[in-house]
Amino acid sequence: MPHRALTLLRGLKLATLASAVCLMAGCAHTPPAARTDALSIPVVQHGDFGHYTLALTWQPGFCTDQHGTTCQPDQPHTPLVGLHGLWASRPADLVRDGLPVTLWWIKGCDIYQHDDTPPQLSPALAKRLSATVAHTRSSLVVHEYTKHVQCFGMNAERFFTVASTLRDRFAHGPVGRELEHDAGQDINRADVLGWFEKAYGPLPQRGLQFRCNTDAQGRSVLAQLWFTLDPKGLGRFPAASGFLPSPDVQDDCPARFHIPTWPATSSPE
Repeated sequence: MPHRALTLLRGLKLATLASAVCLMAGCAHTPPAARTDALSIPVVQHGDFGHYTLALTWQPGFCTDQHGTTCQPDQPHTPLVGLHGLWASRPADLVRDGLPVTLWWIKGCDIYQHDDTPPQLSPALAKRLSATVAHTRSSLVVHEYTKHVQCFGMNAERFFTVASTLRDRFAHGPVGRELEHDAGQDINRADVLGWFEKAYGPLPQRGLQFRCNTDAQGRSVLAQLWFTLDPKGLGRFPAASGFLPSPDVQDDCPARFHIPTWPATSSPE
């Protein structure tokens, strides 16, 4: 028998044996056509939404308003890019019912059922989130879970792990590093978009939007970056191929805004 044919036959025998062992062990089999994105999040119910909004925070700006610092005294000052949330858009039944998108933004999962049960997370993930999620008066992690996750039946550990991974990819990439380099300066929105497209490719309309706060000096300061992402392409982020055009205008920063740093007198204990 030719060598190539013998190799193929051996491969088939091994594959058959492996399948038989897996069947006896109760393994879950995923056909090649059903394999999902590496960072997919299984959705048990209401999974027919159109996009995710990945909300990342620029921590010094997110924790700022006209009166000064708004986060708690134990707020970590590193890293500068933080995680706010990963928000599913309106499920199809709410769109069919004509529910205003603004009401979905306000109420989220409470439209289906109210459940304040906090997520059960591993100690390692809880520590990871504590370093990157802003320390607000009430737990932002619990808020994100109860408002944006629980009604979809998503596994909390998986959800926050994926969201944290997306945050890490941006923070440690060229645009995140450029923002850190320019902290303390004023920049143009067009420049940030240019950095992003140079690094990751052309963005769809409103694929990246900016949110600003006003500080005690009356300046518009960067607070958040909102990315509109394809639920089936989270693993491609931050490549532009994983983006979708946003149906909603949510950008409220001026053409030029400030990249704040932490006040020198308010270091955490």
